[in-house]
Amino acid sequence: MSRRPQLFLSRQALAENYQRLSSFLGSSECAASIKADAYGLGIDFAAPVLWDAGCRTYFVAYLEEAILLRAVLPEAIIYVFHGLLRKELETIQKLGIRPVVNTIEQAEVLYGTSVDPAIHLDTGMRRLGIPMYQTESLEHVISLCRPSLLMSHLASADEPDRLDNMQQLDRFQTVCNSLGLQCPRTSLANTAGIFLGNAFHFDMVRPGIGLYGGSPDPSDPKGFKPVVTWEAQILQLHQVVAGQSIGYGGTFVAKMDMWIATIGTGYADGYLRALSGRGCVSIEEHRCPLVGRVSMDLITVDVTAAVLAKSKLHVGSWVELMGSKIGLDDMASRADTVAYECLTRIGSRLERSII
Repeated sequence: MSRRPQLFLSRQALAENYQRLSSFLGSSECAASIKADAYGLGIDFAAPVLWDAGCRTYFVAYLEEAILLRAVLPEAIIYVFHGLLRKELETIQKLGIRPVVNTIEQAEVLYGTSVDPAIHLDTGMRRLGIPMYQTESLEHVISLCRPSLLMSHLASADEPDRLDNMQQLDRFQTVCNSLGLQCPRTSLANTAGIFLGNAFHFDMVRPGIGLYGGSPDPSDPKGFKPVVTWEAQILQLHQVVAGQSIGYGGTFVAKMDMWIATIGTGYADGYLRALSGRGCVSIEEHRCPLVGRVSMDLITVDVTAAVLAKSKLHVGSWVELMGSKIGLDDMASRADTVAYECLTRIGSRLERSII
């Protein structure tokens, strides 16, 4: 009888990734981006592990995420990237949540309250934050909401040679210097920004993908440990002769006789359809390529080499789709996407185990 796909989450790998990033920082604090339910791995899993590893400050996207995180970590410092609405003020104050102020209007909402926010300065990403052309109002904004943190976000940190990085650093540093003693603690770097050097570290960094085992540069894994191992079972083994097609639309046609394994996972589990004909899985010591389209619940894999090598694969064997043998960044590259998407798309149907 087949079982659901399995997801194994490693406490040790997550803790080691946090500690490794912290080791580059000197006196700077290493916070953690734990938005999108800890990049799909689960706040209830990731937050306690990071806390035990020494993390005290966390960033989420929405107030709802902050509420969940507060229930897990009563003493954590929690910032909310997407700012605040006036109707959220009571909850924010009650739970000690710290909104990230992205506009002057948001700062005005906080005037006279006990909320301890951050201010987001847009130095070049041009998504959220107070734009550079409004920096003359920054002292006024600070007087309104008395922030504990001034932050910005790098747009091209995963491309170290881009001039944008130094431009954003210069803009951020210039604003910090202009504020003098009024400047609160400062933060600029994400995972990739940490590796740009000490000048980017300021008082706090906010890594995300590196914690969960992905690298900002897929061609350079930077020694991050795989936090996620994704396995699924072989449901059927069968022979296909030359000229026969496989899967929806017959997009793959066998050029020779071959052995095919049908494996119980698909895009309903978050296995990206873009991996059709491009992905691979690990069976024992063999990397076996996907053939045909990824469907909702199933993928098909060429296991001819494993069969000819007399491996022990059989119906019911577990294969690795992501982990130490099929790296997260490898999967992302094959799907022509980023590791962030591969993690956050992992579905709720997988049976999760914390190891």
